[in-house]
Amino acid sequence: MASSSAQKAFSSTSTHSYDVFISFRGEDTRKTFTDHLFTTLVAYGVHTFRDDEELEKGGDIASDLSRAIEESNIFIIIFSKNYANSRWCLNELVKIFECTTQKQSTILPIFYHVNPSDVRKQSGSYGDAFVEHEKDADEKKTELIRKWRTALNHVASLSGFHFDKQYETEVVNEIIKQIVGSLNRQPLNVGKNIVGISVHLEKLKLMRNTELNKVSVIGICGLGGIGKTTIAQAIYNEISYQYDGSSFLRNVRERSKGDILQLQNELLQGILKGKGFKISNIDEGVNMIKRCLNSKRVLVIFDDVDELTQLEYLVEEKDWFQVKSTIIITSRNKQVLAQYGVDAPYEVQKFNMKEAIELFSLWAFKENLPKQAYENLSYNIIEYADGLPLALKLLGASLFGKKISEWESALYKLKRIPHMEINKVLRISFDGLDDMDKEIFLDVACFFKGKDKDFVSRILGPHAEYGIATLNDKCLITISKNMIDMHDLIQQMGKEIIRQECPDDLGRRSRIWDSDAYDVLTRNMGTRAIKGLFLDICKFPTQFTKESFKQMDRLRLLKIHKDDEYGRISIFSRHLDGKLFYEDHLPREFEFPSYELTYFHWDGYSLESLPINFHAKDLVELILRGSNIKQLWRGNKLHNKLKVINLSYSVHLTEIPDFSSVPNLEILTLKGCVNLECLPRGIYKWKHLQTLSCGDCSKLKRFPEIKGIMRKLRELDLSGTAIEELPSSSSFGHLNALKILSFRGCSKLNKIPTDVCCLSSLEVLDLSYCNIMEGGIPSDVCHQLSLQYLSLRGNQFSSIPDGINQLHKLGLLDLSHCKMLQHIPELPSSLNYLDVHQCPLLEILSSTSGLLWSSLFKCFKSQIQV
Repeated sequence: MASSSAQKAFSSTSTHSYDVFISFRGEDTRKTFTDHLFTTLVAYGVHTFRDDEELEKGGDIASDLSRAIEESNIFIIIFSKNYANSRWCLNELVKIFECTTQKQSTILPIFYHVNPSDVRKQSGSYGDAFVEHEKDADEKKTELIRKWRTALNHVASLSGFHFDKQYETEVVNEIIKQIVGSLNRQPLNVGKNIVGISVHLEKLKLMRNTELNKVSVIGICGLGGIGKTTIAQAIYNEISYQYDGSSFLRNVRERSKGDILQLQNELLQGILKGKGFKISNIDEGVNMIKRCLNSKRVLVIFDDVDELTQLEYLVEEKDWFQVKSTIIITSRNKQVLAQYGVDAPYEVQKFNMKEAIELFSLWAFKENLPKQAYENLSYNIIEYADGLPLALKLLGASLFGKKISEWESALYKLKRIPHMEINKVLRISFDGLDDMDKEIFLDVACFFKGKDKDFVSRILGPHAEYGIATLNDKCLITISKNMIDMHDLIQQMGKEIIRQECPDDLGRRSRIWDSDAYDVLTRNMGTRAIKGLFLDICKFPTQFTKESFKQMDRLRLLKIHKDDEYGRISIFSRHLDGKLFYEDHLPREFEFPSYELTYFHWDGYSLESLPINFHAKDLVELILRGSNIKQLWRGNKLHNKLKVINLSYSVHLTEIPDFSSVPNLEILTLKGCVNLECLPRGIYKWKHLQTLSCGDCSKLKRFPEIKGIMRKLRELDLSGTAIEELPSSSSFGHLNALKILSFRGCSKLNKIPTDVCCLSSLEVLDLSYCNIMEGGIPSDVCHQLSLQYLSLRGNQFSSIPDGINQLHKLGLLDLSHCKMLQHIPELPSSLNYLDVHQCPLLEILSSTSGLLWSSLFKCFKSQIQV
């Protein structure tokens, strides 16, 4: 069998009544090959004409048959042994030949158990037929015979299919692929105004393992309304003709609840095209599906699957398929795809701005760009849709033909209440969550979008890490660089769920924030329904009373914050001169329920200690930045679950109590506590401590012993302290997990510890502005083989140890403002950035020309700041 190029490119236009016209000799192939081919073409949706009657009628072509030929696009000529015996067939062939010379049509010859050369040269059985035709031929018939011969010669010279010893099904399938592919048929209606589909199709086609003897399993995932089904329909239209059978099963998630038998029938009808059957029960369907899939190379698309059990009675395992078959599953749940055997799911991303503008404009204006008068409003709505195709389509369609005032009203409403249809689609994923995961989702939507995953997991409880993974699997959130993100419309959907808890009473909603929180607190509207309250007091300055939180006895999450102000403090902390003013907005008798509190964050907390009734046994994180705290809490209260304490910029804090009552502390931040003079002696007992930050604690003069029990400490910041020396009994060598160590600005530190050499995991070492003199850099620094960042900025030495080239992972070296520096030895080849600005570089170059230039040449790939 051979099939390469055709006479003319296949095309399909609206002027054709038929896609395909089949010319054949009835007595040869009507009940065999022609019937098989015709039935399969019809099953694939190809509008096909077959002349079943083949009435001789003196050999003239009937007018209706002539019209069918004129209105057809592709002609399949089945040259069988006795084809040339029929004047009817030959006249039909001449008519077809004449039509193809007048319009863009295609002839596809099939040589059915005959030699193409016999047809072309009219030899063999074709020669015998013409001997009979030429007997007693008059002038008129002789001219007709000449036309027959010309048509046969021309058509038999075209590339086609030579059927000899092959299986009929094999040849038919090859013909179908060529016909359907050439017609560019679209069995599924993808819809109009489709934008950006070609990129998806090319990527998905590359993901198929068509050259390997294996089943391709492709998963298309993404949040609701992102376009998964549209992409699946488009790829089905693009490649389905390449398979022996194909099936697209829509809405599997919904229909599997009670329509399994119908799904099975649809699947089988697609695979067994043209064969009438109907299964009567599910078990029979399973067995038949197994048999059919194992014998054919098929394409099956399961649309909208969110649980593996939904495929149990359809195609439970990919092993049911024959090799080189393709399975495509669309889902909002990446875990389902992984369970079924998808190697790498194709996650559909939201539209970029150009695509979003085009799609919205096509629906709103029937043009590619917004009309000028509507331009600003269009961009506001496009920004609101945040690249979600469903939202762009529905919003654009709803605004088509509307006045500008109506657009403005619609936009005002959208920012307060979600579009009903969009929200309905997005909420499907939320409704599929269990109660615990719903709570996590609502917390993220209301409070924690854009926050660090570890932080969110820590304060939401031991089950939260798995719950966050579930939300990610279900495409309700995304996680990038450990930060949790959420599509704007998904977040709005979550906040709308909270609003609907009690539309008319803010105090009876489970979570409140911003202006709603302000109203609840200032009007004493709070009830025990409230689980979380976040308020930015920079935007909503509030005077609290002792009644503000009285009824909120189920409060889990409380954040009274002014993040922008503390961001500036962090940058300019060295210029505060130990002064930071808090707002005196809490009455002395102020109390609030704390029994269920897990997260307590209050910037500028004005009382000198926490309330007497502060019994937060479930407290995980305590943040009191810029507070008036002198004594954290009264009495010896055990806080087993407390992992984070942040008292930064609490300028009245002079000492930290022995936190034996906080045995599981992981992070302690005391940055900017300018009156803090000492740390607890038993600090080493915090065996879970990972971060200790004492930066800019300018009165901190001594550091307690570090013993081997602190094996989890990863970051130690002593920058800007007044520490003069580390105790001789300290053993930094036990800190095997330490990655970041900073003595920045410790100008009173007489001696850098020489046992730094034992810090096998150290990646960042900051010794800048430590007043280090010549010979003061410990040579053991050069033994920190994990070191990636080393800052010696602003010191007084004239040279650095020669062994620095042993630091094979060092990427950044900061020697800036080292005004006594005269010599730089050979540097490691790993260096990416060298900062030597405000150094006497010219003198260095002139005095160490050869060695330094050799070193710098090795670092030409680096950025060198001079």
